[in-house]
Amino acid sequence: MHNPMSSAYDAREVYLRDKSTGPPSTWRLAAMLVGVVEHLETPPPEDSAQADQRLAEIEELILLIEAKGLTFNTQVLPHLRTVTGFAVFKQYFLAANREAGGVESIPRDWLLAVQHHVEWGEMEPSVEALSQGFQGILSTTTSWAAAASWDDLVNWRPPSSASASNSVIMTPSSDDLWMTERFTKTYLNQWSVPALRREWRYLHGQEPAPCDSSEMRVREVSATDLAKVMADRLGAEPRPSEELISMLVEPALTFLREGRRTEAAALFEAGLRHSPHDTLGLNNLGFCLLPDNPEEALRHLDAAIGTDQTYLELTNANRMLTLVLLGRWTSACDLAESHLDRFANSSPQRPIWLWDIDSVLNDTGAVVIECDDISSYVEALRDLAVSKGHDDTSMPADAE
Repeated sequence: MHNPMSSAYDAREVYLRDKSTGPPSTWRLAAMLVGVVEHLETPPPEDSAQADQRLAEIEELILLIEAKGLTFNTQVLPHLRTVTGFAVFKQYFLAANREAGGVESIPRDWLLAVQHHVEWGEMEPSVEALSQGFQGILSTTTSWAAAASWDDLVNWRPPSSASASNSVIMTPSSDDLWMTERFTKTYLNQWSVPALRREWRYLHGQEPAPCDSSEMRVREVSATDLAKVMADRLGAEPRPSEELISMLVEPALTFLREGRRTEAAALFEAGLRHSPHDTLGLNNLGFCLLPDNPEEALRHLDAAIGTDQTYLELTNANRMLTLVLLGRWTSACDLAESHLDRFANSSPQRPIWLWDIDSVLNDTGAVVIECDDISSYVEALRDLAVSKGHDDTSMPADAE
């Protein structure tokens, strides 16, 4: 039996509900913030009339947000820069990588901006070659978004000269982004440390809300849930690439569901070049490699444990499957017992994805599944390891 955390706040649901009931002037602040993010994440229409309408809607939302008490340039715009830079990468370059002949769909000016980062002529690029390309593209789109004028940003207008740098630039965490993160990021795990701290001060009466209390009640944050997340986050080393790694999860899942594990792994290779010790990045890279190269996967998963233990439950589940796949029954059983002793009554704080055990072990085509009960997953692997260990009496003990 698990004790799930309070129901997740759904930022998009708030936006869609308000959008369906009236004009933006009647929306709550949360819906306004999600609305302006959605506009910036969507490619500008080619039709000039539609483009003008989009811009007018964005400008209206900005005025309404400021009327609610937020300062757009400091409390909203830095977040928009981050999401827009990644949106360009995802919309143009990930889509082109996934579809045959997709390069032709990339606007020519954007293709020119990244052309020296990617060798498009390779029919089957290695993980290393592909991830080098992803990193260069990400460096271009994030650097552009961080420095672009408002007009260039909102119209997705690429830089006039391409940079050869491979540095991925993410907007630094700031106290000022508390409200934007509070209302646009569904899970507390996704918030920056400064935002978590400000929420804590607000809940304990140490800081006033920058907007009306009725706006704050749109999202009720549990002090217990907040304390759990802060205990994990504040005890770990800063993770400068955490937002980037989180953004890569959705497109990586798309690749994995299509059986394109090389491309999925390449995304996290790119993210880890920016921050080699990012726990979630190491776990996710190991996860992508697990069905095809379990020994290499285990190396990254073990490194994730050594970095910090924020995602220990998730990483343990992946390590368990890897050990079973490698036939290391004793190690698998030991890890399972240790895990279950520590996390028997725990539950995920957000949706997680794991490999379907049978599909990986029987080589029937690895399938990704959504999991809400890690302990049951680990128990199933433990039982399998015990059974296999008893059946395979000729196998020597694990070499650690």
